[in-house]
Formats: sequence, structure tokens, C-alpha cells
Amino acid sequence: MIQHTEEIRAGWCVVAVRGRADAEAADELEEALKAALKQNSKVAADFSGLDYISSAGLRAVLQAARAAQTLEAEFAICRLSPSVKKVFDMSRLHQILRVHGELPC
Repeated sequence: MIQHTEEIRAGWCVVAVRGRADAEAADELEEALKAALKQNSKVAADFSGLDYISSAGLRAVLQAARAAQTLEAEFAICRLSPSVKKVFDMSRLHQILRVHGELPC
């Protein structure tokens, strides 16, 4: 299960995600990110509170990134927790997604 909050900072909608982005929570993660993208032209997913991400969670992030392209919105992933950063590094998603150590705003 995941929890998320949204906050506007310097023109960016920051979606702070906490919990586990596993198969059970992937759809919820994807919908939260897509909903933020529909309402904002700049969205940053703050994963500092995300303890775990599975392949289903990675798919949710990729789907959100595709939605951002379709909507011509900016989408960034930031503040990866160490365990999630390891998964992003192994999957090489940091090479195709916009990943930051800190918030872009």
C-alpha cells in the first residue's frame, strides 16, 4: 500500500509517495501520478519515503512518464530512497527518465 500527498512548490506539483510500490499498489501509484499530470504542467514524484518498488511499480512510473509526454508536461522523479535507487540503477531507468537527487523546484 502507498500513501501520497501533493504540494505545489515553485510551479511544480510535488507528489510525495510513501510505502511500498508493489503489485498491489502499482495501479494506485500510476493513477495518483496521472491525476497530478492532468492538473499540472510540471510534476515531481518525491520517492524519499518509498521503501520498495517492484517491476509493477516501475511500470506504473513508466506509464506516468508516457502520460506526461502525451500531455506535454514535465515529469521528474526525485529523492530516491537508497533501496529504490538501487532498483532504478539496476533497471537503468535513470537513463531514460528524468531523475534528480533533490526536488527540481
